[in-house]
Amino acid sequence: MKKIITLIASFVILGSKIALSQCTPNTAITQPGIFPDSATGLTPAIVNQPYVQDMQLKVPVDTVVSIGPLPITVPITSIELVSFSGLPAGLSYTCNPASCVFPGGSNGCVAITGTPTVAGVYQITAITKTTATIFGIPNSQFDTLNYYYMTVSTTAGLSEAGVPTLTMSQNMPNPTEDFTTIIYNLPNSGEVEFYMHNMIGKEVYHRTYNGDQGENVLKLDVRDFTPGVYMYSISINGESVTKRMVISKK
Repeated sequence: MKKIITLIASFVILGSKIALSQCTPNTAITQPGIFPDSATGLTPAIVNQPYVQDMQLKVPVDTVVSIGPLPITVPITSIELVSFSGLPAGLSYTCNPASCVFPGGSNGCVAITGTPTVAGVYQITAITKTTATIFGIPNSQFDTLNYYYMTVSTTAGLSEAGVPTLTMSQNMPNPTEDFTTIIYNLPNSGEVEFYMHNMIGKEVYHRTYNGDQGENVLKLDVRDFTPGVYMYSISINGESVTKRMVISKK
């Protein structure tokens, strides 16, 4: 039950709204799931620019647990978002329903909005409480979910004067198990630093490239990397952009 409930509970940890408006659950979603998932990740944010990120969820009606020799199906009463931390300064969240309690079988969403003020890579941590009824008795389980990250960078692709600035695409495919492609745009030709770090901040890869003004393509071989989540960055002339990459098992 723990594995299933942890997956279900992760549905509620992130979402979006505009200004102070509340997000609207998408009732067209009928299959239990979270959109986007952790592999897709959150939309990157830009310092001093309004941010909007929408995550929808569909909570299952029930789950299967093993009690004794046989598995049994038990109804899910609710999943509650108890606490939520790690958001960049300037961003906040709200739930719909406002109580942050999502009944079993329901559609819901959580909203993150605001204007971030500090660049960086932020790990989002949520504590959830899942309640299921077993033999007519409510049973609750708390889980800590910390596998979503938000990247806040200093550039949005164009300066105030409309001049191109440093941008970088999400690697494709993502997740990847062998080769992946990253497209980045430079305002001027120059030496580009490319870094990769694991989730504890250890540098695992560093290369220097001569980049051309405009679009550049980087094809990366990740076959020798340990499967997991990595942050990759491109830096030039004091500007940098960071995104997240998932390397899967071969």
